[in-house]
Amino acid sequence: MKVLIIEDDIDVAAELEEHLGYLKPRIETVIAGSLSSGIDALHSHEFDFIICDLRLPPYDGGVDTEEAHGLAVHSAARAVCPGTPRLFFTGYETSALVREQLSAGGTHDVWGTGESYPMTRLLKKDEFVDCVQRLESFNTELATLDSIRIDLLHSESRLDQFEERALRMLARRFKGTCIEASASKGLSGARTLKANVKDDQGRARASYFVKIDLATKLKKERENYQEYVSPLLVGIGSFPTLEYDIEAGIGKREALCYQLADGYTESLFDVLEVSENDAIAVVEILRNTFKRWLEHSSKEVYRIRDLRVQRIGESKFQPFRDAIGGTEIFEDIEQEMTTSIQHGDLHGFNILCNTSGEAVVIDFGNVGSAPTCIDPVILEHSILFHKDSPFRNNSWPTNAQAEAWFDLDEYLRGCPFPNFIRKCREWASETGGPTDLPPVVYIEAVRQLKYEDTNRGRALGIARAAIRRGRRRPCITAGS
Repeated sequence: MKVLIIEDDIDVAAELEEHLGYLKPRIETVIAGSLSSGIDALHSHEFDFIICDLRLPPYDGGVDTEEAHGLAVHSAARAVCPGTPRLFFTGYETSALVREQLSAGGTHDVWGTGESYPMTRLLKKDEFVDCVQRLESFNTELATLDSIRIDLLHSESRLDQFEERALRMLARRFKGTCIEASASKGLSGARTLKANVKDDQGRARASYFVKIDLATKLKKERENYQEYVSPLLVGIGSFPTLEYDIEAGIGKREALCYQLADGYTESLFDVLEVSENDAIAVVEILRNTFKRWLEHSSKEVYRIRDLRVQRIGESKFQPFRDAIGGTEIFEDIEQEMTTSIQHGDLHGFNILCNTSGEAVVIDFGNVGSAPTCIDPVILEHSILFHKDSPFRNNSWPTNAQAEAWFDLDEYLRGCPFPNFIRKCREWASETGGPTDLPPVVYIEAVRQLKYEDTNRGRALGIARAAIRRGRRRPCITAGS
């Protein structure tokens, strides 16, 4: 357990640190002496608990102690780590207004028990013993959580303490004693896991997809799910249900927990490694499922440069302009395109499959309006470019074949799964048509250039192929 103590009185801080030092399991403390150093600590570390004197100086060594400075810490903590409990000390009577401000933040489940815990408490300084007892109780609950075993499968990276705690809180909801998890770390920095809760007999209690990230980042995913996924697609078999939102107890982060039916243990990449026909069947399921989004399509005019900037910024793209050639003229094109809600990150690991051939789509951070062929293009490109794709180091396609992306017969020579690629391409052509496809292929190819470990030769070749094809199609040009 890690506790931040913000207290300008050195003797009080030392006494509190000494008392906490007797508690088991061990409590680690960080001490700050002012508003300024306290906020610095909030940004630099992740804590399980925050203790703060309500009257603080603005900076270390200052003498201007005011309640406003303690309230500023409270405000900063709510912004930086809203799920971390806070206890404020005061030696003075406080106004109703101050108590009202401190009560903001409400209550949350911080241990996975289903019980609410107040995010902020206010104690008198003479209630020192009460403070220590509260920390002792909190520490004991965390130790109970830590007794839940985590078996991390098929992962090259370890989980940190707050990622582990999110899993344990999920397991505790189902009275689980063990949780099996397979973890990966997306390019966005979010942690995504498939997690199975088990009881002390080894029996499965629940299966979940869990995404852990900063609260500010998960806010967008939650909104996307509620606006675009839940009203149209949940309940038809290809999307999981958002069951739990762990908003407190895991530092600066939150966790979204999506319930999965049993058996969704393989990614589409796994399926494709074993059976091309089974992978094709999954693509057909997705194609039919996503038609619900296409029913709400519309026409929008886009400048190709604006689409590209959304995927790779100017500073990262500039070094590759000469190697591609013709980008300035092509990116100045304004084109009417069919748009609808798209997943926006439909790579092979975001599609989970079971042995019955059913599939679910996960991870909704990029869901939103986009050209209608972007999902099948992303899926096809993920075979070549996703950092963990089992096919990315295949000798197919050569750079010369990448230049022939729109000539399928040439492009697919030597391809180990040509019919799968044809199915993705059929989906993209059906939804985007001959006009929309080149700009989308272009922006998704150049997007790969921002990653250091990508096969840039392939990406450049596909981008050049898209420019050549795009120039041959009718479009609305700039100024027309």
